[in-house]
Amino acid sequence: MSGHPDEGARRLPTLMPWLALGVGAGLVLLLNTEWAVLPGWLMGALFLCFSRRQRPAVGFVGLLVANTVAAGVANLGVFPGSAASAFGMALGGAVVVAGLYLADRLIVGPRGSFVGTLFLPAATTGLELFSSLGNPFGTWGVLAYTQAKVPVLVQWVSVTGLWGLTFVLVWFATVANWAFEHRETGRRVLPGVAVYAAVLVAILGFGALRLAGAGRVGEPVRVAGITVAGDVATGREAGLSRLMKGEVFADEDWRAFAEASRAVNEELLRLSEQEAAKGAKLLLWSEGNAVVLATELEALIARGSTLARERGVWLGMSVASMTPEAERLLRNELILVGPDGAVAWRYVKSRPVPGWEAEHSIPGSAEPAVSNAPGVGVLGGAICFDGDFPGVFASASERGLELLLLPSSDWKGISPLHTRQAVFRAVEQGFSMVRQVNQGLSVAVDGYGRVYGELDHFTAEERVLRAELPVGRVSTLYARIGDSVGLLSGLVALGWVLQASVRGLIARRRRSVRSANTGDAGPMAVID
Repeated sequence: MSGHPDEGARRLPTLMPWLALGVGAGLVLLLNTEWAVLPGWLMGALFLCFSRRQRPAVGFVGLLVANTVAAGVANLGVFPGSAASAFGMALGGAVVVAGLYLADRLIVGPRGSFVGTLFLPAATTGLELFSSLGNPFGTWGVLAYTQAKVPVLVQWVSVTGLWGLTFVLVWFATVANWAFEHRETGRRVLPGVAVYAAVLVAILGFGALRLAGAGRVGEPVRVAGITVAGDVATGREAGLSRLMKGEVFADEDWRAFAEASRAVNEELLRLSEQEAAKGAKLLLWSEGNAVVLATELEALIARGSTLARERGVWLGMSVASMTPEAERLLRNELILVGPDGAVAWRYVKSRPVPGWEAEHSIPGSAEPAVSNAPGVGVLGGAICFDGDFPGVFASASERGLELLLLPSSDWKGISPLHTRQAVFRAVEQGFSMVRQVNQGLSVAVDGYGRVYGELDHFTAEERVLRAELPVGRVSTLYARIGDSVGLLSGLVALGWVLQASVRGLIARRRRSVRSANTGDAGPMAVID
């Protein structure tokens, strides 16, 4: 029983930061779902409410533990593998998050100035950029992706890339906390809040006007994305699963695997004939949906060439070819065949997924393949995980890329998240895109991210995406300036840290001098 009627009121401020930490951790659980929009805005504000009201060490440990647990649980449904790997990845990310909030606590601290609200957004944005450049998972986990279902906000990446969107999300958190910390000053916080509100309204207005004024980006082309699944693919999928678990195949295993794969390849060719007969001018197979032994690859390409020539279509053959005796046995390739039956280009996946694929894949192509495809436009190709690296597409954009073919293969835990993230590449660079996905969400979008065709692998009976997709380029500032906004943010944050460090050293030096002077004066005072 309470010993004082005001005890609960006194305890509430102490409990509130911990409640904020718990709610923020709960929102982390939603980041890999369709419900990530609000967590993207609120999570940072809640974590700041906690870290700003704790001793630095307590705040760091609290955020580290909460984010490790929450992100680890979220990762269990997203990344295949053991629980140890899911929580190990979560721990790495949690160290970064806790470190950022610790830096904010030490450099800005509670009741900082309005200018101080810019530090954490700059630091987070810069760190996301630099991490994506050296991180084998690329931009996976970047905060901006939480807004994938808000088209007016997605348009902002055509100016700044992901980095400007991350900045404005984190800035919301710091401004909200700044206003709360200075709430006793009343209306004095209004100018600062108005500055942020004006920026946000301008960004939303830009997106709304850009979409409202968007016309057709080019001439429509009938495209068809094709995936073979179900009973016909069961044997092949079982073989792939055994390989990925590390099982060593004997000769008879490879023969059975090749035979099971031929059945899938035959169905791919049949469906391609069917879609061409229905009027499709461009056909795309999902990533690695065709699997062959390396000795049979050229024969499969020849059959695709015959089909393309006889039907007068462009055929994107996504093929995984295996060389059993090689240590790096996998060649994950996209082959574009033209209406004349000739191979226009071949592209080998440059960013294999860390794990089995990366360990067993041959080195990939230096950059996406790009060439003019009469009757369609300037076609380019990349494969699945390549789409998580924005920098991969800079050179292709410079060469006038109008339509990106992005065959992919996902799994239920990352669908439709992975496809939504890939759409950001189209908006950043202003090209149309077809992403045909095995075990995921397939889409056909233009350079504004507008959807012209969509197919969910897990609900569709026939895994064929059909769309009349306008092909052309949309001008974007990001295509010209690249990651300048992220780079500038990182440099500003670094300068801020250096300045704070120097000021701290100077302050400590002055305190030391004062202490020494006080110590020298003590005996004289006694003598006097």
